[in-house]
Amino acid sequence: MIPFLRKNSLTDDSELVPEIKKVWAIAWPVILTNLLNVTVGIIDFKMVGVLGVAPLAAVGISRQVIMFMMVLMIAISGGSSVLIAHAYGARDFSKVSQIATRSLFFMLLTALFIVTPIGIAFSRNILVILGAKDQVTELGNSYLRLLMAGSIFTMFNFAITAILLGVGKTKISLYLLLGVNLLNIPFNYLLIFGIGPFPALGVSGAALGTVMARALGSLAGIWIITTPKLPIKVKFRNGSLWDFKLLHKIIYLGGPRSLQGIVRNLSRLIIIRIITLLPDATRAISAFSVGMQVRNISSFIGIAFMSASIVRVGQNMGRRKQDLAEKSGWVAAGMALVIMTFMALLFFLFPAAIMKFFTTDSEVITMGKNFFIIIAISEPVMAFAFALGGALRGGGDPISPFIYASLSDLFFVIIAGYLLAIQFQAGFNGIAIAITLSAFTRALPSLWKFRQGEWKKNRLDH
Repeated sequence: MIPFLRKNSLTDDSELVPEIKKVWAIAWPVILTNLLNVTVGIIDFKMVGVLGVAPLAAVGISRQVIMFMMVLMIAISGGSSVLIAHAYGARDFSKVSQIATRSLFFMLLTALFIVTPIGIAFSRNILVILGAKDQVTELGNSYLRLLMAGSIFTMFNFAITAILLGVGKTKISLYLLLGVNLLNIPFNYLLIFGIGPFPALGVSGAALGTVMARALGSLAGIWIITTPKLPIKVKFRNGSLWDFKLLHKIIYLGGPRSLQGIVRNLSRLIIIRIITLLPDATRAISAFSVGMQVRNISSFIGIAFMSASIVRVGQNMGRRKQDLAEKSGWVAAGMALVIMTFMALLFFLFPAAIMKFFTTDSEVITMGKNFFIIIAISEPVMAFAFALGGALRGGGDPISPFIYASLSDLFFVIIAGYLLAIQFQAGFNGIAIAITLSAFTRALPSLWKFRQGEWKKNRLDH
């Protein structure tokens, strides 16, 4: 527990150890799932990096665009997880299945009519706006269009994960995504380099291999959500029945998190645009792309405890145990803080070794080394903020985390990043300093809001 952060005793101490175990039972599969996703991303970067600096920069910029485009699914999955957690805590299994079925239907419509057509039509334009050069634009365009064409599989898998999260079955999600990722790596290798009968597609091969693996994962996901062994009995024939009241609740709870993702990714895209103003911009973008990819390891650990916090706070709120819900939030935040301290030490002590894994370019290595040393300070703070933000969302307050995170991303990342990097001529190091400052401006108001306790008065009608 974190006694120096408490205003008073929350519940009997006999509940503390069981709650730690429950939070950990949800968080560790999410941590491993996210680490698997990051590992696949790193391996992809490693394979693409063999092709040269331009392909590496193309994939780096393209992935920022993909994250920006795909955050729409968070509006549905994030809200669904909260509602499912509340219904599961109240032991209303019929409602759990109803929310799961409708959320899948909403997710598929979003993929088919928003993400895929926009991504295919405007990928080149977006890359040009971001300042990508001719070769980077061409490579990035081919990569983006393929991934956007297969976005329905990505979003379906994401929806399955969100449903399983709401009922706390994160271990099943781990097994599903383990299978997807074990297919993704060999598919990408074969299609990037053209092994055996497969064509050497380069950057496009990385995208095609990913889409193929996720398509197979979607088939496995259908079996998972229809098996009678889980408290989720999805009936696809009922998915097309419109439920505007449920959709409104889902969007209310998940929409702010989706908007937060848009703001965050918009911030990253603008940061990339600022980096293009620096000398030797291609190398700086390569260093930033590698740095942010590796940083996802720490961010995803924070997200894992945010997920555990959403579920445990939501389930306890559904059971009408508000004090235990508060303890769940503190437990998740404390565990995130401790684990991320160890991760920060790795970033601080071995930054050059991390960069050398991806590239042999000495200037890119130097840029990335400084980046890791600076942001190491912020990692435990950011994980702490993630967990408290999840607790607020699980308690039915999606607005406060959105405000705190968005203001930090806009004012302290973009404005401070531009001033430090360009006006004060700190260069690429100025970007890293701005990112570090934003962690503190997000964590402190989240801490204040959670301690205030107003979120415990919220009620979500099942």
